[in-house]
Amino acid sequence: MVALTAGCAGEPAAAPPPSTTTTTTTTAPPTPEQLNERAKAAMASPDAFAATGGKVKTNVPATDAEVGADGQVVSMICGGRKIMVDGTSVTRSRLWTWKTTVFQEVHAMADRTAATLVNTVETGLTACTTARSVEQLTTLAKPEGVDDFYAYCEATLDPTVSPFACYALLGRGTLISQVIMFGRSKEAAGAELASVLPVFVPSFVKA
Repeated sequence: MVALTAGCAGEPAAAPPPSTTTTTTTTAPPTPEQLNERAKAAMASPDAFAATGGKVKTNVPATDAEVGADGQVVSMICGGRKIMVDGTSVTRSRLWTWKTTVFQEVHAMADRTAATLVNTVETGLTACTTARSVEQLTTLAKPEGVDDFYAYCEATLDPTVSPFACYALLGRGTLISQVIMFGRSKEAAGAELASVLPVFVPSFVKA
C-alpha cells in the first residue's frame, strides 16, 4: 500500500521516493610489475630461432625478475627524431643472432595507446625528408590479431655492420612491439623480416 500524506489543499499525496546514492568505481592503473609481466608475455621466447641456429645475444633487462625501464624510445625516425612513450611504461628487448640478426622490443604502457605511437611514426616518416632512403614496406601485410601495424625500411647509420634495416611496428591496445631485421640490401632485409615476423605474432596477440 502506498503511504499517503496531506497535500497543501488537504488532498492526499504520495510520499516522496527514498533517496538514491550513486557510487563511482575507479580502476587503479597497472603497476610497473604488472606491466613487466605483460611485456614478458608479449616477447618471443629465447629459443624461438633455435631450430635454425639462432641464439640470444642480449636481453634487456638481463633477467625476467628485473622490471624493464620506463619512458623509452619506441622508434627513431628522420635521422634522429625520437618517438617516446608518454606516461608509465615498461620496456623489454631481446636480440638474436645467427646467419642474420633480429631484434624485438616491447613496450607495455599504462595509459598510452599503441595506435597513437604507430600513427606518429607513420606520419612522421611520411612528412620528413632523409638521406637514409626510408621506404614503406608495402609488401608486408598486417598480421591477424594485430590492431595497428606499420612496416618500413631504411639505410642504417653504420653500413659496416649492416647496410639496411627493416622495421615492423605492431600495436594492440596499450601494447606495442617493434621487430627489426637487418640485411645487406632493402630487399634482403624485407624478405627476412617477412619470414621471421610470424614468430613474434602469437605471443604478442595473447599478452
